[in-house]
Amino acid sequence: MNKNENPFQEAKQLLHPIKNRPDNEPNRDFVHELQNSLKREKSKKKYRLQLIPVFATASVLLIFTIFILSSNLWGESADQVEKVYAISENSKLTLVDTFDYGSEDNQIGLYYEGMNETLPVTVSSFDVSGGTVYILDEARSQVVIKGSDGEMTSFPIQQNESITGNLEDILVNDNGDIYILDSIETLVYQYNSEGELKEIFDLSNIDMFFPDSIIELENNEIAVSQRQEQFVSLTTLDLIASEEVPFHFEQVNRKEQTLQLRDDEKGISLFSSFGIGNRAVIDLTDKHVLYSQTVNPPIMESISETHLYALNREGEIVGGIRIPEESFMEKPELVQKYIKTDGSSIFLLIPEKEHVALYEVTLGKNYESFVEEQLEQVNIGFEIETFGEPFPELEEELNILFQNGLIEYGNEQSLNGVAIDENGTVVIDFKDFLAPSPASAQAQHLYEVLKSVTFEKFQT
Repeated sequence: MNKNENPFQEAKQLLHPIKNRPDNEPNRDFVHELQNSLKREKSKKKYRLQLIPVFATASVLLIFTIFILSSNLWGESADQVEKVYAISENSKLTLVDTFDYGSEDNQIGLYYEGMNETLPVTVSSFDVSGGTVYILDEARSQVVIKGSDGEMTSFPIQQNESITGNLEDILVNDNGDIYILDSIETLVYQYNSEGELKEIFDLSNIDMFFPDSIIELENNEIAVSQRQEQFVSLTTLDLIASEEVPFHFEQVNRKEQTLQLRDDEKGISLFSSFGIGNRAVIDLTDKHVLYSQTVNPPIMESISETHLYALNREGEIVGGIRIPEESFMEKPELVQKYIKTDGSSIFLLIPEKEHVALYEVTLGKNYESFVEEQLEQVNIGFEIETFGEPFPELEEELNILFQNGLIEYGNEQSLNGVAIDENGTVVIDFKDFLAPSPASAQAQHLYEVLKSVTFEKFQT
């Protein structure tokens, strides 16, 4: 049979006489064999027709499975990348974007409450989420948004515009909701991604709670914090127990604090010989604690310095950068409000004189620090090494006061030395004490103790 012929043509010819003469019955064996042949031929055709879609379907399922597995693996890899901040050899700031001051749409507000362009009111905080920048503009009571595609939008904040200095912090969660903290009215505004007000949380009934920041805890829970020592949940409007938050700080003395992590009973000891001022955890990862710290030497001069550090889980500094506070129009009280993360990227926002500048931060093993040099320049007074002669007897008596606890602001290492000249003038050189400046009653007690040991025991 020709390959192009209909395979049933021969059967049709054989059956033709039966159609014309129905009384002429065919051989039963022939009919049985014909039925089997037709079934086999039909079965072959069926599988031949369905083989291609079945194979295609299987291929699509295989490709889809591979894609899902690859996506999951990539997702896990991405999560791991996000949990590690890159540490370069040297720290640096890279300018990413600038935002103009002005009164036009999508511009940043700026005005001054003091004379001669002092006490500027402008950006008070910001956040970055998925490459989109959200700027909290206190001067114009608005949020200015710049998307990853460069599109600029803004929306007004529905709050008491007669009060200044109240818009404290902003946070954008994974759902795109925008939370804004009003620290004076102790309110938190929740907006959706379109700038529509969804809810207002009133924190005014919480006693002795003065919030200054918003953070996102596990399971997308939003909390408001006071110096990262107390936390209030926006869900319950109640204080969260310290053992239920990922971290909190515990004060030891002016120079030392403990960062207590929930999964670490020992905690991380934080110490600075200059005295720790403001400090904050910016982010917690499996490998790093991203931590900002401002030091304030106990001198009359206005000297401070802020660093952003990446600590390992043992508390060792693995990278850092000095925050250029001199670039701010006014040195911020809480520098951490201008430091935010987006994935594995770190950003710093600075309201500069000309514009608001957004920088990307690169932490380095090597980073600047000028506070010791600045301190040496202003801390010039009587030098016991060159003034008169050593006075070891008085030095010993003073150390006894420290050891006995009669001077409660230091210990036996808190005294550099004592010297006396030929006129009987004595110089007692203390190191900076561990405690803050004494209250008036404490200062009177300290004066009496020093007077007693100095003038009564050594009258000459």
